[in-house]
Amino acid sequence: MSLRALWYGLAALLAASPCAQADAAGPRAYVTNQGDNTVSVVDLVARQVIATVSVGKSPAGVAAGAAGGEFAYVSNPDGNSLSVIDRHHHQAVQTIATGASPLGMAADPVRPLLYVANWFDRRVQIVDRERLAVTGEYAVGNVPAGVAVSSDGALLAVANRDDDNVQVFDLAQGSAPVLIKVGRAPFGITLSADGHQLFSANVQSDDVSIVDMLERRETARVKVGDAPYASEHDARRNLLFVTNQQDGTVSVIDLATATERARIPVGDYPEGIDYSATLDRVYVACWFDNALYVINPATLQVEARIPTGDGSRAFGDFIRE
Repeated sequence: MSLRALWYGLAALLAASPCAQADAAGPRAYVTNQGDNTVSVVDLVARQVIATVSVGKSPAGVAAGAAGGEFAYVSNPDGNSLSVIDRHHHQAVQTIATGASPLGMAADPVRPLLYVANWFDRRVQIVDRERLAVTGEYAVGNVPAGVAVSSDGALLAVANRDDDNVQVFDLAQGSAPVLIKVGRAPFGITLSADGHQLFSANVQSDDVSIVDMLERRETARVKVGDAPYASEHDARRNLLFVTNQQDGTVSVIDLATATERARIPVGDYPEGIDYSATLDRVYVACWFDNALYVINPATLQVEARIPTGDGSRAFGDFIRE
């Protein structure tokens, strides 16, 4: 069934649906819980879980931001599939078969596409979000992890963890991809809002690579905590927030000076991280703590801990404004 058919089939219910009305009340977080095969839907204003959605096996990655359209998408590494979540009714409405162990993914803000990295396949699959089907693929390096697309839809970047590089595809021009050397075992990658910089969290070298996307080269490498996993850019303050898995902290990098400004204690094994521009808060999913932490980027202090499901990872764009 196509996305269009699913949407039209639900349209009559949406206008009167209390869930639909609640969804318009403010930002939501879609937190994947790998231990219990669910997604926690968190009201970020109320700071509480408002729904729990059953999905595929061992959910980890997520694409729930505005670029993804009406649905939220979840990668299920142990199920070799994606789950498609109807955000208005808080339920999974379709499963899309993928390659071996999908993890990182990102939605194209210009085209109705989703890019999904298959951990064991050395490829990024292209999912048509209207047909809800895999329609193509890109060959990439060894053990692709994080995926990012520029805000103008011109560039696709993929972290090849076991090759210590980031592979950049020019979606606008269709030219040959470029490999950019970064630190050891790049995992989560983030593009700045203007697309001029890319940030790579390098798990095995305990640092973050700052890449100039115009010159296609690394310009700085900043030491952070133990096993950095993912990052999020606060464009208002020109700060980068980085989750450090092994020491339960978030590093704050001042991008103007390329130095670590602070290290914020959070829960055990922080992984996914995202920023709400509406609420001006940073959110961190802690895998071993089963919770979502709320950081005030102005004070660099934790404001709240929101209990979620078992094994919260939320790797990707998990907030819908």
